Amino acid sequence: MQQRRGSVINEICSLYDRMSESEKLIADFMMANQGDIPSMTTREIAARSETSAATVSRFVRHLGYESFTKLRDAMQHENGVAADAGELPSMRIALDDPRGAMETVLSAKSRELHDTLRLVDEKDLIAAVHLLEQADSIVFAAVGNTIPAALSASFLIAQLGLRTHCAPTTEAMMLSSLSLTPRDVIVFISKSGHSKRLNKMMDNVIDSRTPSIVITNIPDSPLACRATCVLQAATLDRMLNSNLPFSHNSINFIIEVIFLLLCSDVPNFEARAGLLWKSLGEDKGVPGEVFGA
Repeated sequence: MQQRRGSVINEICSLYDRMSESEKLIADFMMANQGDIPSMTTREIAARSETSAATVSRFVRHLGYESFTKLRDAMQHENGVAADAGELPSMRIALDDPRGAMETVLSAKSRELHDTLRLVDEKDLIAAVHLLEQADSIVFAAVGNTIPAALSASFLIAQLGLRTHCAPTTEAMMLSSLSLTPRDVIVFISKSGHSKRLNKMMDNVIDSRTPSIVITNIPDSPLACRATCVLQAATLDRMLNSNLPFSHNSINFIIEVIFLLLCSDVPNFEARAGLLWKSLGEDKGVPGEVFGA
């Protein structure tokens, strides 16, 4: 089955860390000048990015395009769609123009969510929902600044009455992975899918024959290649800041869609929600139960 492709910019952002230094110069130039690329030649891009035409050709093949013409046509189409939707960012983020900065981030995040919509396989999404609702327990695993996203996902799903667990550290998550059974499910949240610790957990998961869901930006990563099902999220972080990945926008989008699909399919959801609000309602300024008998 052919792997789903995101936008040209998403492919650049996803592969950025695996590019050579000269390829990164081309990537930075293309991300900063998206509107101009469809009207430029290979030699013009090479000159403006201070590389060579041969390097541009290698860069194009690295992104999975047969030729620069194919890449240019794809960008022209994407730029047209984005411009029609008012989503082509200016790429300028500065304190002297805070509204412009907000509009740039908003347009980039909107494009990222639309890209994610294209990338997620509907069959895998349905399979993930069924795995979660049938599991005895659901364990979440992540590393670094993705741990808060995993903790939030665990709390969100737990509100449905499903038994979830997310340890506060990757080391504790490793211990949790040692006690999993085939009746459980583990959800890995990893942008790169290359974390050695998460891949060691995957070794444990495979040994115990526990189903696994991987939410990632890199569908051919070591972690994703061994998962029961993979949900691919787009990433445009590098378009806004080439130094540090910072956003879980598209990952949270997938998690919230899963939550709402579970809401529509979990038996007695309203009764469970009523109990939850009866316990927590006063803290949120909601008296009594929010659902009738």
